[in-house]
Amino acid sequence: MKEILLERLVHAEAKGEPYEGKVAVAVVVLNRVDSNQFPDTVSEVIHQDKQFTPVSNGKINKPAGDSSKEAVEEALHTDRSLVTESLYFYNPKTATSRWLDDKVTTEVIGKHVFKD
Repeated sequence: MKEILLERLVHAEAKGEPYEGKVAVAVVVLNRVDSNQFPDTVSEVIHQDKQFTPVSNGKINKPAGDSSKEAVEEALHTDRSLVTESLYFYNPKTATSRWLDDKVTTEVIGKHVFKD
C-alpha cells in the first residue's frame, strides 16, 4: 500500500519532471519518515496537513505512470543518494509561500528545488 500511495504522490508532484526528479521526490518522503521532525510512516507523511498539494486537490487519487512507479522502486530499494539531506522540495515559479527560500538548497532538478 505504501508503494502505491508514494507512486501516486510522485506522479502528481513530478509529472513532467525528469526521472531523477521523480526519484528525488520519493526520497524526500522517505527522508521525512526517517526524520524525527515528521511522522513515522509514508502514509502519515503524505497526509500530514498542508504538506503536499495533490492531497488537498485530489490528484493523489489518480493512478501513477510507469516512470513514477520505477522512480519509487529505485528510491525504496536502490538509491537514495540523490537528495540525501533534503526534507523539502518546491517549484519556486509556482509556490505561493516563500518560507523555503531561506533553507539551504541541496539540489535543483528540473523545475524543483530541493532543500534541507
